Amino acid sequence: MLDVRFNRKTIRGSLARQLLKMGQQLSFIKKHGPVDFGRIYTTKLSVDFVFPKKFMNEWITYKTARMERISLRSGKSPNIILQFHGGAYVSGYSDVYRRSAIKYFNISCGTDVISLDYRLAPKYPYPAALEDAVAAYEYLLVEGYQADQIMIVGDSAGGGLALALGLYLRDHEIALPRAIITMSAWTDLAQEGESYLRNRHLDPLLGEGTQPLDILAYAGSKEMIKHPYISPAYGNYEDFTTLMMHVGTDEVLESDTITVAKKAANAGNQVSVTMYRGMFHVFQLAFDLIPEAKKSWNHIRDFIQYEFGCARIKK
Repeated sequence: MLDVRFNRKTIRGSLARQLLKMGQQLSFIKKHGPVDFGRIYTTKLSVDFVFPKKFMNEWITYKTARMERISLRSGKSPNIILQFHGGAYVSGYSDVYRRSAIKYFNISCGTDVISLDYRLAPKYPYPAALEDAVAAYEYLLVEGYQADQIMIVGDSAGGGLALALGLYLRDHEIALPRAIITMSAWTDLAQEGESYLRNRHLDPLLGEGTQPLDILAYAGSKEMIKHPYISPAYGNYEDFTTLMMHVGTDEVLESDTITVAKKAANAGNQVSVTMYRGMFHVFQLAFDLIPEAKKSWNHIRDFIQYEFGCARIKK
């Protein structure tokens, strides 16, 4: 079943998009380079990041996977969220994803979050990130979590990686997680979706005027671009898991979400999609600064709490 919702534009959200559009002349936007706006947004991973006092963090290594876990000092939760960061497979885990992990913890009745710091292309092309994702999932199973106690979340390339992991698990007869949540998932490295043309003038982060995404950095070769473990848009979603997918209508990657959602729903899976009118790539990382981001997180909160059964909230 496919449930599609549209969220209305807001003045503050439209202003944020216009500011990003104007910022296309800034070198870090044009080149998808490092960004540091301090507490607003950063691509740095700080050694002195300050977590809220109630949290403890620990780094975990299992096989090829390097992960950071946040949990309460008082103990671990019965369920777990596994987060995959974005960055086109070439940019790493950063403080903004620590903030995202804290957000997931706070909206999920106190569910621990493990964030995967996967190996990066082009030094480590496919299948490195997928191998790390598989290792991270295996670690959770070894730790004693059942599949239905695990939820996977990811944005941009991390959303694509979450779906690729789901396909890998299904293909290898490993129990799938309870659900997968994606934000602006990058699922079509072949860039064949119609939104790549329709939204190229609208997308302030990945559209015209910015440096094109390096589709070969992770794929390695043109012959591999449509492999479902690299581009999940070309996958088969029979016997998959529940999906929640969010995307902005001004993104060049809009069709990356719609293609997967339709395939998964047509295969008999429960799929909910929310389209945010006028929104840009991974706008949720603005957190509460714009209404659309706040509403998206609230929707995700309701979904997680419903799925984990920790609040009586209608999905």
